[in-house]
Order: sequence, then C-alpha cells, then structure tokens
Amino acid sequence: MKIRMGTMVVGVACVLVAAATAAQQAPEIPKFSTGKLAGAPPADWKNVPLASFKKNTDYTLVTEDGVMVVKAVAHGSASALAVKAEFDPHQFPTILWRWKVVQGIPEANNADPSKEDSPVRVMVAFDGDNSKLSLKDRFAASTAQSTSGQPFPYALLMYIWGNKVPVGSITTSGRTSRIKMIAVAADDQGIGKWQSFARNLVEDYKRAFGEEPGNVTSIELLTDTDNTGGDAQAYYGDISIGPPRP
Repeated sequence: MKIRMGTMVVGVACVLVAAATAAQQAPEIPKFSTGKLAGAPPADWKNVPLASFKKNTDYTLVTEDGVMVVKAVAHGSASALAVKAEFDPHQFPTILWRWKVVQGIPEANNADPSKEDSPVRVMVAFDGDNSKLSLKDRFAASTAQSTSGQPFPYALLMYIWGNKVPVGSITTSGRTSRIKMIAVAADDQGIGKWQSFARNLVEDYKRAFGEEPGNVTSIELLTDTDNTGGDAQAYYGDISIGPPRP
C-alpha cells in the first residue's frame, strides 16, 4: 500500500511538473526558414492592408544567403504582414529577430508624419483597457479600423529602421499616442548587412508608454513607402519569443 501511494504521489507530481512546463512554454512564431515554396507568401502570416486606397507591399519567401526568409518590396505602398501571437510579455519578454535592408528611404523622416516611412519594422500589438484612452486616441483607433477594416490594438510598439531620428530614440506617431516607434537602426548605417536584435518587450513598453503592458495579441512586419512614394527592399528572418535573458 505504501508503495502504491508513493507511486501515486510521484505520478501526480510528474503530471503537475509537465503541466507547469507546458504552461511556461514560449509561444512559437511561424518560421520563415521552414518555408518550402519560394515566391509564395509565408504560411500562417497574412498580408493586412492599412487602407483600401493604399497599394500593398509585396511579401514573399525567397532564399537569401542560403536561408529561406521574407523579401519585402514596397513601391509607394504600405501593408503589414501579421500573425496572431497571444502571450503574457511578463512571462516571455524577449523578442529576437534579424533583418537586412537592401534599399533604404533617404527622403523619409520618422519625426514628420508626412514623410513617416521605414524600410523595415517589427511591430508588437498589445491588449488593454480602451476606456482609458483619450478621445483623440479613441477617434484615431476608430478611424484606423474604418480605413483598414481591422481592429486597432490598444497599443502598438514598433521597432523601426529610423530615418532622421537617432538610434535609441522613441518617436510618437503624429496620428495617435498609442503608437511608439523605437529606432534600433537608422539612416544608411548597415545597409546591405544582416542585423540581429534582442529586445525586452516589458522594459521597452514601460519606457515608451509609461505603464505596464497587457498581453501581446499579434506580431507584424511593415515595409512602407506610402508617404514618400518611394521604393524600398528588405529581408526579414525568423522571429522568436522567449523568457527573460540573464
């Protein structure tokens, strides 16, 4: 009887440990590197128009430097490539990615809403209490939803290749205070080279918005030249989410 009871206790403990491990497993972001068909859009990712009157940016899988990645080409266009990703950033705050800009946008200026374009952006959408938003921000969210046909998130944190703004700077969108842009690269420095990044979502969100973040709802890519009317070309590698880094 004692042996059986001990076996039961051990068995229950193993189940609890397994459940806890599963609960703590980092969310899996669909990888571009496992794509099989060059020229096709990446599986599980959706091209999301920003407005019906804007041209879509072209996102396709290609082999670059021996690895399958996403190629983004914009010709006076703006649309996002998005995937659902629901998780608590306090549990998994680390986001890692890499990108390579082939053709930048010299005429862009992220501090000027009329020239606010970027050759690459990795954007993270967060949930929150919309009743806390100002009338201006609620109006901007309603307008964005009407224009794009997509619900606008409570907050959107953008990691961008900045233009006319310094690396490390945080720029607030001219349209709403619920979009914050952190420049992790800028201007023509690093054009044509792969760059890798690791950021802490919680720390960056608190620095940008001055509050604790809610759950993440999606991750999006955006290569856009709709404001300048220019051209841009870039590549995005895999994106991953993980626990706090030591």
